[in-house]
Order: sequence, then structure tokens, then C-alpha cells
Amino acid sequence: MSTDVRHKVRDAAIALFAQKGVKATTVRDIARSAGVSEGALYRHWPSKEELAADLFAAEYTAMSQSLREAAGQGPAPERLRRVIHHAFHLAEAAPDRTRFLLLSQHESLPLVPQGQETPVDVICGIVADGIAEGSIVPADRDALSHIVIGAIVLNVQSQVYGRQTAPLSSLADPIADAILTGIATPAVPLAAPLTARTGAGR
Repeated sequence: MSTDVRHKVRDAAIALFAQKGVKATTVRDIARSAGVSEGALYRHWPSKEELAADLFAAEYTAMSQSLREAAGQGPAPERLRRVIHHAFHLAEAAPDRTRFLLLSQHESLPLVPQGQETPVDVICGIVADGIAEGSIVPADRDALSHIVIGAIVLNVQSQVYGRQTAPLSSLADPIADAILTGIATPAVPLAAPLTARTGAGR
């Protein structure tokens, strides 16, 4: 299967899984939407569940890399702010992928290969760096990371299910401010919101 065809299968499957869920989507649905034969799909994936697991791992890994690159260098609070902005940007830019990852996480997360970096690892690593450098309060790394992760996931989830109607991009700085006010050390002044520095929203 060529790279182009694999991309068509990926896009078709993610869109269908996002709209209908893995259980309600058939291999025939995916093949028809991607413009390939059912046999071609079965030659590469024994079942739609294996396709969904492969796609989840690939998209989850890609998100991890994207968040790590967006975080960049500098003090941990600054990096966390950039991660929150970028996570919300990714959710708004690719709503089907976001919905697919949310709907599939409970079944597919345990299938992600051990040792493969996840978005949780990225955020935990930044928090650990912050504790070590003194820019994040000296508390349990995982507990502090869960504050950041929960704020991101719950707001994205609310957006996906229609409970949150405000654009996520407009919420990034207020959410980052609220989190960092609680977990950044008092000696570290909070930077100006990213929107103020980039001129976004003017």
C-alpha cells in the first residue's frame, strides 16, 4: 500500500471513527470512503480494531512530538503556557482527530508500546524540570502534571461535546494564568499572555 493510499485510509478511518465510533464503523465504510478494496485493508490490518489501535498510537505519538517542539526551551512555566496554547490549537485545527483520540483513549491507550513518549510524558517532564530549576513549587510531580493535563483535556472534551462554546484559543491564556498562579513559585513572575505578545486577537 503506497504512502498516499495509507494517508487516505488514515483520514477516512479517523473521520468515520470520530463520527460513528469504532464499534459502529465497518471495514466496508472505511474502504468505500478511502476508495480502496476491503481486501486491501485486510491485507494490512486484520480488523478495524487493529487499524484503530495503530492510528491511535501514531496520532498520539505525533501529538507528543508536536507538543514537545512547541514547548521549546526556557523556564518551565513558559513552556507549559506554550503547551496549553498548542494543545488547544491542535484540537481546533483537527477536530476529527481530537474526537477520535478522546473516544478511543480507554481502549487504545493500554496498547501504546511501552517506552513510547506520550503527551503525558511531555508535560510531566516539563513539570519535573520546573521543580528542579525552582520555577515550579516543590510538590509531587504527577499531581502537578495532572492539574495541567486535566485543564487541557476537560476543556477540549467540553468543546468536542458542545458544552464549551468559546473558542479554545481564547481560553488558553486565562487557563494558563490560573494554573501557573497555583503551581509556579512566587519568585517566578508570570510572563505576559502569548496573545498579548503575538498580537493575536487584535
